[in-house]
Amino acid sequence: MSPFSFFKKKDKDISKINTKIFNKSKSSSSSDDIITIDFALEEINKKEINIIKNQLEKLRKTCEETIQSYEIINGIADKLETEEINAENDRLTPLVNNTKKIIVKSLKRESSNELQTPDSFEDLVKFKETIFTSISRFGEVTSSHSTVINTFMKKHANNLRSELKKITENSEKINEYYKYILEDKEIIDDCKNNLLEISNKRKEINNNSNMQDSLNQKIKEIENENNLKEKEIKQLRALPSYSKSLNRLKEIENLEKEKEILIQRISEVSNQLSKAAHKYSYGTSKGTKEIINTIIKDPVKIVNEADISPYVDFLNNLKKSITSNKILLKDSNKVIQNCEKMIDSLPKFKVEAKEIISKIKYLKEHDENSPLEKTKKIEGIVNENKKIMHDENARKEEIRKAEIQEVERLKQLTNKIEEQLFLICKKKYKINPT
Repeated sequence: MSPFSFFKKKDKDISKINTKIFNKSKSSSSSDDIITIDFALEEINKKEINIIKNQLEKLRKTCEETIQSYEIINGIADKLETEEINAENDRLTPLVNNTKKIIVKSLKRESSNELQTPDSFEDLVKFKETIFTSISRFGEVTSSHSTVINTFMKKHANNLRSELKKITENSEKINEYYKYILEDKEIIDDCKNNLLEISNKRKEINNNSNMQDSLNQKIKEIENENNLKEKEIKQLRALPSYSKSLNRLKEIENLEKEKEILIQRISEVSNQLSKAAHKYSYGTSKGTKEIINTIIKDPVKIVNEADISPYVDFLNNLKKSITSNKILLKDSNKVIQNCEKMIDSLPKFKVEAKEIISKIKYLKEHDENSPLEKTKKIEGIVNENKKIMHDENARKEEIRKAEIQEVERLKQLTNKIEEQLFLICKKKYKINPT
């Protein structure tokens, strides 16, 4: 139905012209041609150009007629502009002439659009949109002023009606052709995108293969390094001095155990003093609190003290405070015994612990460059290399799985593209897999 409400006659539908270019008929050639991606892109670009060119050629006459209708409407507007309309009722004359000016202005504005016969798809889009917009605007002015047009502009109404009807029908035809071209372009554009994706997928697959080769090379180099390190470890373990280092290590372990036993013994006694020491600490100096903290929580620090008398003095003062009832405890007798035990044990603890620590230090320094220490360092390198190989193998497996997916996607894309090429070119093509 025409958008122009002053039209009296019912518009006839234009005939539907099937201009589909693509069809699913079998190719006359049964042979398969193997082509590259670049060749495929070149072929469908040519096909796209020909499709648009052929369709635009079919539309040329319609577009020229449309342009001519705009020129005729512009001429009608010129004639209306020069005419003076006198209404039967003089009071209506100013109103009618004023309405005429509005109509003339609108007709001139829309009919003055610079329209050229489309030579490209972009031109066709612009042409189609311009017509669509102007039809809407023509419809607005003719609908709102239909009484004036049909009553006072009878001489031009039929011509105007006829040209606007032509524009409407031509617009429908142009839009129909545009849809056909668009459908064909969608297939072509999708095929182009798939071809570009294939190109990208191939690059990704090649990159994945190169990465796997690089990782294999890296893992192989690390394996070779570890093999050499293992031989080196074997040679070091065969040395007589390696056994001596093992004996020293055993001696160090035994000394460490002795030290721990000493620390445990002194800690068991000091822990029994914690509650009393905590009460004693109220209102004391920072230095006294540090002494208390060391005795109760970390007695091994006393070993490095040149003078342990401050610790002994504290213990004596703690004992006096409990004895004089300055510090009240339920088990005061037991705590006093532990104070005496700690006072007696602390000097012995320092001497024994210091001697053990000195022996451990001597043995470790003597063993710094021993075959055993060298073996430990090499074993550390071997273990780190094994971790690296584990991580790289996991990474390689991820890449391998990704490559399998990419290859499958490439296969699906290739099949789809070959189907699209058949629809577009009416010929069977095989995409070069490399």
